[in-house]
Amino acid sequence: MDSFISTIAIVIAVISLIINIVLFIKVIQLKKELEHVKQSTRLTREELDKINERLSRFKNFKK
Repeated sequence: MDSFISTIAIVIAVISLIINIVLFIKVIQLKKELEHVKQSTRLTREELDKINERLSRFKNFKK
């Protein structure tokens, strides 16, 4: 009976370890994907200047 319980405990521990490894890999992939999204949505200084210029023209037009 003790060996049966030990075997079940080992099986559960191995399954838990495998799940943790899979989740760790998934977290790394998601971090890389998030960094890629951050890079693609980052505005350059030139783009930001153009947006600010248009906003200031729009504000002046409303007055």
